[in-house]
Amino acid sequence: MSRKSYDFVPSAEQNFSLGIRLELTSKEVALAVVLAVMGFIFSTRQWILFLSGLTPLEGLVVYYIILYGALYVLSQLGLVVLGIKIKEPLQTFGLLLITFAFFIVVDWESAYVQYVTIGSLEGASPVFLQSEDGAVFWVWQQLLPTAPVETWRLLTYVLTPFMLTLIGGLLASEKIKLG
Repeated sequence: MSRKSYDFVPSAEQNFSLGIRLELTSKEVALAVVLAVMGFIFSTRQWILFLSGLTPLEGLVVYYIILYGALYVLSQLGLVVLGIKIKEPLQTFGLLLITFAFFIVVDWESAYVQYVTIGSLEGASPVFLQSEDGAVFWVWQQLLPTAPVETWRLLTYVLTPFMLTLIGGLLASEKIKLG
């Protein structure tokens, strides 16, 4: 694969030299363009209003369809994650589960966060809750409507990421195969 080199060296008028050399392939440039186009589309008013009409789980599914597609395309371009060469769609799905678990733990965009900071589970926009932890917290609320908030918290931020990471690791490392 040929690389184009871009030199960033200050002019002779300056007394120092940074000597930075960046090498980009056409695939890397194409990826940057694709992400810029995605950013444009996914920040339009129409897109945000579309998401606003979805439940937390529906919005998150849309988000993860986009993320899975992106990971799959990257895997076809030779993505290697954690020393694992992604060859099969199930490996991509395993990686997606691990990513999902990670974002549950670090996103802080759920009704629980609103409850802790404001004292109420009510009033958040559905778009705000269409995050990993927001949707998982919402699902646990729907499944166990009479459970205390602390139970929803433990199921969302402890049990769910633990289980998803185990399953994702097994799929990504091809230790289990479906079908």
